[in-house]
Amino acid sequence: MNSALDRSLPKVVAVSPARSPLTLNVRWADGTASRVDLTGLVHSSRHFRVFADDSKAFRKVRPTEFGGGIEWDNGLDYSADTLRMLADEQQPAGGDQLVDFESRFGLNTAETAALLDVAERTIRAYRQASTLPQPVAIALRRMQRDPTVLAAHYRPIARRSPGRPRRASTDNR
Repeated sequence: MNSALDRSLPKVVAVSPARSPLTLNVRWADGTASRVDLTGLVHSSRHFRVFADDSKAFRKVRPTEFGGGIEWDNGLDYSADTLRMLADEQQPAGGDQLVDFESRFGLNTAETAALLDVAERTIRAYRQASTLPQPVAIALRRMQRDPTVLAAHYRPIARRSPGRPRRASTDNR
């Protein structure tokens, strides 16, 4: 296997049930750890729905043989790549991520406000926020992952200079 590709694939080193129902503690091969809430998966998947009524079965989770995912005694499994995406999506996003997003795509305040359908002063407040509203975080992550989504909704808006507009000269000399 290509070693560059191998390094980019997440590997599960250890997994254990967390105190919260339908939540797992995951240790990754890169040394990081995540807490992943599978409530949405369990209640939206006909296959995983079995865990909604059987918490004992859910707690019998383990990494697959080579860490490419996790598996349960009942034969269900879940890939490490998708598990990592769930973990990343569940992390709160802060104003610094909005600033990075605007910088990456060269957006001004008006463009970002139009893109997210909020007022410009809301964007300025979001930049200072420790946690962004979940719909905003979801939208930013989606557009960063696939810039085509940004291109579908982006409309350029000229940057305005600060201050009052200058009055046109009416000199009649």
